[in-house]
Amino acid sequence: MVVQNRSVPVIYFRGGTSKALFFHEQHVPPRGTKRDRFLQRIMGSPDPLQIDGMGGSHLVTSKIALIKSSDQPDVDVDYTFVQVGINEETVSYKGNCGNISAAVGPFAVDEGFVKELRPGVTIDPTVTTQEVRIYNTGTKKVLISHVPINHATGKFVELGTFAIAGCPGSGSPILMDYSNVIGAALSSGVLPTSNSLDTIVINDSNIDITICDVGNIIVFARAKDLGLAGNEKPSDLDNDPALIARVRELRGKAAQMVGMCKNWELVDAQSPMLPMVALVSPPTDSDCDVQSRLFLDNKCHTSMAGTGAICTAACSRVDRSVVNQLLTERHSQKTTLNIEHPLGSIPVLVKVRSTSSQKVPEFETLSFVRTARRILEGSICVPDNVKDCFEEAEHPKQYSRRAV
Repeated sequence: MVVQNRSVPVIYFRGGTSKALFFHEQHVPPRGTKRDRFLQRIMGSPDPLQIDGMGGSHLVTSKIALIKSSDQPDVDVDYTFVQVGINEETVSYKGNCGNISAAVGPFAVDEGFVKELRPGVTIDPTVTTQEVRIYNTGTKKVLISHVPINHATGKFVELGTFAIAGCPGSGSPILMDYSNVIGAALSSGVLPTSNSLDTIVINDSNIDITICDVGNIIVFARAKDLGLAGNEKPSDLDNDPALIARVRELRGKAAQMVGMCKNWELVDAQSPMLPMVALVSPPTDSDCDVQSRLFLDNKCHTSMAGTGAICTAACSRVDRSVVNQLLTERHSQKTTLNIEHPLGSIPVLVKVRSTSSQKVPEFETLSFVRTARRILEGSICVPDNVKDCFEEAEHPKQYSRRAV
């Protein structure tokens, strides 16, 4: 059916330190080239400013979430995370965004997707929560969100006193349980190479790396091995083309090592976005345990991705991994890992089962806390040059939160 009113219902949601357009999946074109064209066009890509679309010219604002009711009996919603390239014509569905996933639970609650009342867990005893089970289609893993709700109405409560680094103000605490996200990209466990340490060569130098696949797949290396102190500003790193070339080579060779691309030099085409790269170093903040600069799409993240934090915490418990070697004995025994990033820090609750090995740990707890806020609800205009993308899509009705 062809779209007649040239608009599609949409909700703009902040999750953690990212923002995304949220769509009911039935309101966008079917998966394929038409969907890709539509999502690129509404974000205004490719263009470094994304001036003719909803993108905000940063990776943390060039994101989309597609939500539908799940057919799985123990899952409330299927959540497809979409990372839209800014300068490049890329649309990736393969991964997940921990920050945006924190907004999926509130969206599901308010849209009436939650199938049954399940009391959730909270870090604040004064807050009532609803457990929301979320199937992430990119990693094929189930995430569990504990969403603060109004006991009388059952709707998401945004207001609260919990603050996160990288976002002003405060909100209600949303606990995200990622303990079931092992092998997110390759389904080959925590360590896709089976090694705590591997070595690659960059500019005739041996670089120790750890490839860890929890939440999202990330290749970890010491910042100093790439010529960094580890506390540099993201803008300074992005403006260093020689460094970005080394990061890209590191990413490409790690991707080739685990079969995500055939030629490391073609990694951007053969494996866009993933794996991420995390350059770690000792913290400069005495309250933190490790410092990180995370790279996605050959750019430094302005803070820390939620999945990046989860994967870092998991890697910290792998004996002799790049991250583990940076921790003091006191830090490695803690159940909360505080990760320093450019805008502050993010704590991750991590607890290993006593029966698991140090090399390949099993996680009893792997979770973090975010806040979220519904920013806008309405409809987005469909430009004429992508109207044809909707010939097979369901005719979208005007969105109304009160009608749900």
